[in-house]
Amino acid sequence: MALNPSFGSRMNMWIRALVLSFASLLPVATSAQDAGVLHLQPLHLELPATWTFNGTQSPIEGTGPEGEKVLITVMRRKPAPAEGGPSVQDVAQGFAGGPMAQLAAKNGMKVIRQVSAFPTPEGKVGFSAASEATRAFGGKSYFIQYLLSSPGALIYLTFEGKGEAGPAMLRFDKFLETQRWDD
Repeated sequence: MALNPSFGSRMNMWIRALVLSFASLLPVATSAQDAGVLHLQPLHLELPATWTFNGTQSPIEGTGPEGEKVLITVMRRKPAPAEGGPSVQDVAQGFAGGPMAQLAAKNGMKVIRQVSAFPTPEGKVGFSAASEATRAFGGKSYFIQYLLSSPGALIYLTFEGKGEAGPAMLRFDKFLETQRWDD
C-alpha cells in the first residue's frame, strides 16, 4: 500500500534534515559471526551467530534464523556548521515523535508498543516501537523499530518477520540491551 502524500512529504522533510545533519556510514565489521558481536561503530551489539549481514550497502541488511529481517541505518554527525544545528538527541526525539510513530501505525498495523524510551547508557538516547498486522491468509507479522543515539551518531534498526510482535519484541529487546558504545 502507498503512504498518503502528506505522510510522504513529512518523511521527506525528516530525511532531508537527517541527511543535512548526518553522514551515512557503513559499519567497520558487519558479521554477527565475528565473535557474536555486530560492530556498528560506535555501537556494538551481541547477536546470535545464526544471524547474517550484508554490509556492502546502506542500510545494512540482516537475516535471522527464522527468516526475520533487520535493516540498520548508521549515521554520524557531520562537523557542525558555524551557526550550530540541532543536537543528535533533538533529531532523535523529533524522529521518534513524528515519523517513527507514524511508521508504527502505517497500513492499519496494530501498535503493540507506542514509541517509548528504550534503556540506554548515560549520555545516550533510545526509543522503540512495535506493531503487528494480521493478514487474511498469511497469519501475523510484526514491525519493530529501535532508534539509538549518542552525541555523535544515530542508529535506526527495523525488524520485520512473521509471527506475533510480543515475543519478537522481547527477543529483540534482549539483543539491544547488549549495546556497548565507543563514545
